[in-house]
Amino acid sequence: MQLLTRDTPVGHTVTGRTKKVTSYRTWLFSGGWPRFDGWPAKNVHTDLAAAQQSGLPTRAASGAMCLGYLTELMVDLFGEAWLSDGELTSKFIGIVDAGDDVVSMARLTANDAAAGGGRITLDVWCENQDGTPVVVGTASGRIG
Repeated sequence: MQLLTRDTPVGHTVTGRTKKVTSYRTWLFSGGWPRFDGWPAKNVHTDLAAAQQSGLPTRAASGAMCLGYLTELMVDLFGEAWLSDGELTSKFIGIVDAGDDVVSMARLTANDAAAGGGRITLDVWCENQDGTPVVVGTASGRIG
């Protein structure tokens, strides 16, 4: 994936890697340490009955999983320096369940770096296999 540059135009959209959300991944992420009796722990992320008792229609993969996908995209775009001076805000607006494909996306909304400094600002989101956004937010970073 190509890093952002000072010449990247506003409106430029980037697509990250598609991730397959599996039951096993959600269990590892939200089910506790996998070496105990009763693993994975029963909660809204790992167990359909627990999710439905909480009023959800299905299990909901942890939102932090999508944050990881967005963070991966930011590091791909800005380099590892983004980890120390990048910013990311997010809002979870949909449910991600096992079997879903999730892709992280970014659209450049401001390029203050083109004027010789400053930050690049992006609208960011994750969407499922149907193109439905499940996480939305903004991110920014500096071009080295």
